[in-house]
Amino acid sequence: MALIERFVVLLYSRTSSQTTVNKARQELSSKGNRTENIPPTQAALLQHTRRAVYQAGHIWGNAPVPKPTLPSPSDWGWQKIENEWKAVWTLLPQAQQICYKLIHCGCKKGCTRHCKCVRQRKFARHSSLHREQKSLI
Repeated sequence: MALIERFVVLLYSRTSSQTTVNKARQELSSKGNRTENIPPTQAALLQHTRRAVYQAGHIWGNAPVPKPTLPSPSDWGWQKIENEWKAVWTLLPQAQQICYKLIHCGCKKGCTRHCKCVRQRKFARHSSLHREQKSLI
């Protein structure tokens, strides 16, 4: 996987000395690069690699074999949802769930007008996240 990561880093920045996509993401985002110009996370790259290996190695590799026995796609970056195989993009939690922990103000009973987040004009954003967080609990 290290060789694939280095290759992907070079695809996004030919001059980068980073060897992992996560470090390259950090380096490129700190330079102000747009999101589409930053490599995927290591977790996303792993899932993509699994799907590519499954398709190239197992599906196309067995194309000339009549009635091949194939491994389950669920072991190769796919999951079955309502009788349909869908790609697993990453095993990392959604950014929305993680960002809540970074920006919430610590209110125990909800935000009030005297709350720190209201003073910093984060009230509207915080209130919607606060409601979503309560619905997750």
